[in-house]
Amino acid sequence: MRHSTYRLTVRGYELDSFGHVNNSVYLQYAETAMWNFFKVNGLMNVVFEEGLFPVILESNLRYIRELRLLDEVRIDTELSCTGGVVNYKHNIINKNTGLVACRVTGKLVYVNREERIICDIPAAVRECLEKDDDED
Repeated sequence: MRHSTYRLTVRGYELDSFGHVNNSVYLQYAETAMWNFFKVNGLMNVVFEEGLFPVILESNLRYIRELRLLDEVRIDTELSCTGGVVNYKHNIINKNTGLVACRVTGKLVYVNREERIICDIPAAVRECLEKDDDED
């Protein structure tokens, strides 16, 4: 299992009419953190070179507390492999209070670009996700 942290600040256009982050934006935050992990670890190019692309099978969000304009946000992510699926869990945390605002869990697979079928997790991705965080 691998851990990752991503940081951002709540922007005005992400707010709903009640002045807190719109529910769909939490999913955008979670996906941004995950794609950043894959980018930082050099995995996106490897996957594209193999003719694959990542597809999210499911995401489940549990809203706990609201985020508001200019809140500093930390997204702690855990990624692991089970069979042919990448499992992810994000804790979206308000850095100002230290409290979890939302939890996002889900599953991702890799699909062959041409045949549109689910494939095995690429070896480079599996190797990266199975490493301990202190092995980098």
